[in-house]
Amino acid sequence: METLKARLAVAEQREEAVRMVLRALITSLRPFGFNRQRFLRCVREEGQDTPSEGPVSVRHTVLHQEARRVLRESR
Repeated sequence: METLKARLAVAEQREEAVRMVLRALITSLRPFGFNRQRFLRCVREEGQDTPSEGPVSVRHTVLHQEARRVLRESR
């Protein structure tokens, strides 16, 4: 039962990290394109506000992976 709760907590934090990246992306959209610097600044700020311990710390990995994906696809 505890293992299931731990997995659920990690899954919820991964989902929240993806939402953070989506918010950063939406914030970075401009009428004439995508502002990479603003996107990176938003993601960095989210990472700085994320604790380094516990199930919440998984956000760091997801923020990094998803931000790289957005930047790779925006070329």
